[in-house]
Order: sequence, then structure tokens, then C-alpha cells
Amino acid sequence: MKTLSAGDSTAIEERSDFKSNPVGQYNLWDTELRASEKTLKEWKKKGDRIVSRYLDSKSNSGDIKRSSKGFKLNLFHSNVTTLNSMLYGNIPTVDVSRRYADSNDDVGRVAATTMERLLNLDIAANGKEYDVVLRSTLLDRLTAGLGCARVRYEVETKGEGDNEELVSEKAPIDYYFWNDVLWSWSRNWTEIRWLAFRSYLTKDEVRKRFGEKAAEGVELKQQHSKESEGQSGADDKQSSWRKAEIWEIWDKEKRQVVWYSQGYKRILDTKDDPLKLRDFYPCPPFFLANPTSTLYIPTPDFLLSEDLYNEIDNLQTRIAILTEAVKVVGVYDAAADGIKRMFKEGIENELIPVDNWALFAEKGGIQGQVDWVPIGDIVNALDKLRSVRDETITLLQQVSGMADVMQGSVNQYEGTGQTQMKAKFGSIRIQALQDEFAQFASDLLQLKAEVIAIHFEPETIAEQSNMQNSQDADLLPEAIKLIKDPSKARLRITIRPESVAMVDYAELKAERTDYINALSMFMQSVGPIMESDPSTTPFLLELLKWGLAGFKGASEIEGVMDKAIESSLEAEKEKQDNPQPDPAEAAEKAKIEGQMQVIQAKGQSDMQVREHDKQADMETAQHQNQLDTTKITTETELTIQEIQNKGQVDVQAEEAKSQSNARQSVTGTQAEAEKDQLKTSLEIDKNQKSSTLKVEEYRAMKEIDIQVARELADIEIAKSRAIKKLETAAAKQLIKAQPTKKVANGKV
Repeated sequence: MKTLSAGDSTAIEERSDFKSNPVGQYNLWDTELRASEKTLKEWKKKGDRIVSRYLDSKSNSGDIKRSSKGFKLNLFHSNVTTLNSMLYGNIPTVDVSRRYADSNDDVGRVAATTMERLLNLDIAANGKEYDVVLRSTLLDRLTAGLGCARVRYEVETKGEGDNEELVSEKAPIDYYFWNDVLWSWSRNWTEIRWLAFRSYLTKDEVRKRFGEKAAEGVELKQQHSKESEGQSGADDKQSSWRKAEIWEIWDKEKRQVVWYSQGYKRILDTKDDPLKLRDFYPCPPFFLANPTSTLYIPTPDFLLSEDLYNEIDNLQTRIAILTEAVKVVGVYDAAADGIKRMFKEGIENELIPVDNWALFAEKGGIQGQVDWVPIGDIVNALDKLRSVRDETITLLQQVSGMADVMQGSVNQYEGTGQTQMKAKFGSIRIQALQDEFAQFASDLLQLKAEVIAIHFEPETIAEQSNMQNSQDADLLPEAIKLIKDPSKARLRITIRPESVAMVDYAELKAERTDYINALSMFMQSVGPIMESDPSTTPFLLELLKWGLAGFKGASEIEGVMDKAIESSLEAEKEKQDNPQPDPAEAAEKAKIEGQMQVIQAKGQSDMQVREHDKQADMETAQHQNQLDTTKITTETELTIQEIQNKGQVDVQAEEAKSQSNARQSVTGTQAEAEKDQLKTSLEIDKNQKSSTLKVEEYRAMKEIDIQVARELADIEIAKSRAIKKLETAAAKQLIKAQPTKKVANGKV
């Protein structure tokens, strides 16, 4: 086994390379911290430069080389200030709820209410501290790219041994400057093996915390801001106190906390997990800018737009220089004394004499002896520079997310809907950042709640929440017992984004107006249903609550809805458990039953009349069909007889004609007569067959009509019976609904 010493550049292979005594552990953490400093060195250097750029510090102005006449248009400060104001405008309001909102879990509900009171009362009492922590954390995120805050547990007692008494308990939240945090190499938050927080203690504080030997051995030095480094008069910005730089290292692998000071060749102190948190670390995941899976390190937003910021400053510097050049400057002939006198002595309505006018005129007068600087060319260049600068600013706003709609500008040719659409999608990145900030604040207070649950005494929880005087005081002991077991309580700490962001009152008013209008339509639609069947009230209220949940700031109204739903369920249950008959209701029921019997008798009579009418109509149709068939048959037979008679007459005429011409052509006449007779016979047969087919076709059609009439009659009869059944069922339903309606109207 090899042994490594402090500052050894050799990569660590295993913890056993360092001895387990205070000196060996100092060597281990000295190596770890130096490696982390090396990894984060470039980011911290850029962070210092970005902060200087935000503050418009002249000593550290970035990559641009500015002359003494340089002009700096600090849009970065403007954008950060705008985002800061948009993302944080109010001290947050905490919402604590059960992770599983079971309606019968009264103990869980009281536990959530107790914890919500504790957190909100603490925020109300220490509002300035919370404001400083959240505002500083957000500013660090928008500038250097990392925001960090953590929780602690403080307890104050008096007395000793068995006489020790609890005085107070607190779980304060501390802000940590982004340059005072180190962490192990990792690709994401879950892979971090250790976290280190830097604090500065006076010699007396070191003596009180770590002992006399440590107070005499640690190195003390004055604090100063990184911004003041390299500046003249930097000593004026140093702290008046010399303090020791103490690193508090949270080792997740061994679940220990180690205190280390560089230069003091041994560990100051080591303690096993003091807070006993589920995820060990006393801080939520960093409020990190633009993280990637390559390396868990922030990339400040400024770096993504740095070239545009520098280009804007360059353009503005040139504009400033050219603006100074826009003035009346020129040269003149030194021999022409009158030219100089004209500018020094000339006043209104006074002429200056010229000694040799002929020579003066020969040289071209004033125009020939004076030459001016071309101001027009300079002004044209200024216009071009301003145009390019404005285009670059527009590009910067698009890249940084501060688009024109975020600045409140509107195109005059746009419609209202188009402007609203741009505003909606233009704020997506801002909304994502706002949600991220709210999640960070929620995680921070989740840790605070966990510290309270694990370490606070039950008496402290009851006293600070003031739940003894609530309606649920009888459930308070069980609720506190549940709080003391966070794994079973499963309380969810939530800070809604709208509770920390700057309130848009116009948007809030529009949303609430829309909801009230929708609520009015909803109540008009479901009112008759609730009146006829009160048992549907809880379901309809749940539906209303679901619609309400989509609006910002709806949590308070949701509590009212929960109470209304519980009241309606209890009323319905009580009604089912304790039904109370009403004499007037029974009389009304008998009256309705009598009316129903009358309706049924009338319905049966009407149905019989309808069936008789349908039967008579069917018989009439059959008789009419028979008459039509007889008529058609008679007409067909008469037609056939007429055709036969006509044929016989034609035959006789032909025979007479044949006899008159018998002498000329007996053979031809007989053949022709036979031919005509045959033709006539064929025609008669054809007509007889055609008439027979028509009769059969007509009979078939009439049979089909008769069958259709019968089926229609059956359908009408079935329809009448169905209608009577429905009327009977409706009457029964009316009888059942009558008592419910009276209870709903408050008549019982």
C-alpha cells in the first residue's frame, strides 16, 4: 500500500492510500480540494469576469481593449435586472400537501397543515433573511451560473445533565457565494461524492468551535472581493478582520462531515451525519446554468452571448467617437485676416471690411479660402453604425431569450391574436427558468421540513404551528408522530412559480374573468341535474375542482372545494342512513300512483283503438286489391276477345278477296290466305301470352303491397306498446324522484 501526502499530484486509487488519522485525512482532503479547484478554476475565472462586466467594472472589462474614449453599453446588466425582476418579486408561499390525498386520511391532512403552518410562519417571521437568500441565489445563477443555499439545525439549551432544558430550536437557511463551494468530479448531481462549503471564522470563533490549539495554528487573512484584485486602492475594499478559511466537507460515501483548513496540517474535526437527511447533503441540487452530461459544471448565460455583447460595445464606442467628431471644424488661408475676424468679431447684421477686395474676390471669396471637415460623410457613417448596432441588439435579444415581446414592444400591423401568440411562446424560456427557480426553492424548503421532522421536539412543533387551538387539536398528537417519521408522512413541499414571480395583474384578472364566465355556464348546465338528483353533487364538484386546478393561485379555492365536497358526501350519507318518511310525501305518492294507473288505462284503451284501426285499414286494402285484380282480368279478357273478332273479320275479307281472284291465281290466293291465317293465329297467341303475364305481374305487385301493409301495421302496434311502456316507466321514475326533490328544496 502506497501512502500519499498533501498536494500530491498522483491520482488517488483508493482511500486507504491515506492514513485514517487526522494528518492522513488532512492529506486526503487537501488532495481532493486542490483537484476540485483545478477543475473549476476556468469557470471561476470567467465568473469573476462576468460579475465585473455586470457591475461595469473598468478594471476587468472582458476581452475588448477600450481606449480612454471607450463607451460601454451595459446591456448585460439590463437583461439580468429584467430577468431578476420577472423571476422573483415576492417572498414565496409554501403549500404542503399529502403525497397521496386520501379523503379518509385525516391524520395526514392535519400533519400537512401543521408543517405548512410551521414553514409559512417561519418565512413570515424571517422574511428578510429568506428574501436575501433567494435573491442572492438567483443573481448568482444569472451571472456566474450557480446558485447555492443550505439548511442548518440550531438548538439552544440551558442547564446540564438531567437539568438540561430546551430553550429554542431553529432550522435556518444560509446563502453560499458561488465561489465558496466545491464538489467532486462528476457528470451530474447524483454522482457527486462530496460537497464542501467555505466559511470564514474569527480567531475567537475558531477557538470556541475547535479549541485553543486550532485557533493558534490556522492561518488568518483578510477577506476581499475578487473584483478588487489588481485595482488601485484595493486595500480599501478589504475586510477589517482577519479570519480563518474553514472548509466544511460533507462526505457522502462515509456519511461524515469533516472540517478542514488549508495549512493546518490536520483535520479540525469529524462528525458522523449530523442532520440524518435522506439524501445526506444539506442543500438541494445547485441552481445551475446550462448543465450538460459531459461534466457537472455551469456554463453562464453570458458566455453564450458574449460575442454579441462585445460587438455591441465596439459599435457603441465607434458611434461615440464619431459623435464627438460631428462639429464645425475647417482650415482657412492665413493671409485672409477677415476670415478669422468673421468668426471672432461677427455679430448679427454687421459687415466686416476687407482691405483688398479685388484680391479677395479673385481667390473665390469665402468659399475659395475656407475648407470644412465633411460632416455629411461622418453623419452617414453614424447612421450606418446605429443601424448595425440596433440589428445586433435585436439578435442579442433573440439569442438571450429577451425578445421584443418580452420588452413589451408590439408591431403596429399585428393583430391582437398574433401578439398574444407571440407573448405566449416568447415567454417559454422565461417560464422554464421560473419553474426551475421555484423548484429550487421548493427543494430547499423540503430539506428544511425534513430537518424539522427529524430534530424538532413534538412540543416545539405544536407550539410553533399553534395547532392546539385549531378544530383538529384532537388529531395533533398522531399528526406530530406521523411528521416525526418522514418516510411514512410523505409530505410534498411545493412552492408555486407564480408565488415568487412578479405578478402580472392584467393576466391574472383576465384568467379569473374567463374562469368565472366558464363557471357560470357550468352551473347553468349542471343545476337541473343537481336539483333532480343531489347524489351527483360530489361528482360535479370534483369536475369543477379539476377545471379550477388549471388556474394560477387556485390552491386556496381548492381547499374550499374540498370542504364543499366533504359536506355534500356527508349529507348524502346521512340521508341514506336515516331516511325519514313524510305523510304529505306519502299522500303525494298515492296521488301520483293513481295518476299513473289512469295513464296506463288510457294508454291501453288508445292502444286497442289503434290496433282496431290498423286491422280495418288492412282489410280495406285487401278488398281494394281484389277489386283491382278483377277489373284488370275483365279488361284483359275483353281485349283478347276484341283481337279475336278483328282477326276473324280480316280472315273473312281475305277469303272474299281470294274468291274474287280465284280465277286468276287459285294456288297463289290459297297460299296467301293460309299465310295470313297463320300470321293472325300467331298474333292472337302472342297477345294472349302478353295479357297473361301482365295479370300475373299485377297480382304479384298487389301481394307485395299487402305484405308491406301488414308489416307496417305490426310496426305501429309494437311502437304503440313501447310508448306505453316508456310512459309507465316515466311515471314510476317521477314517483321515485318526488321525495328527493322535496329534500333538495329544503321542505323536509
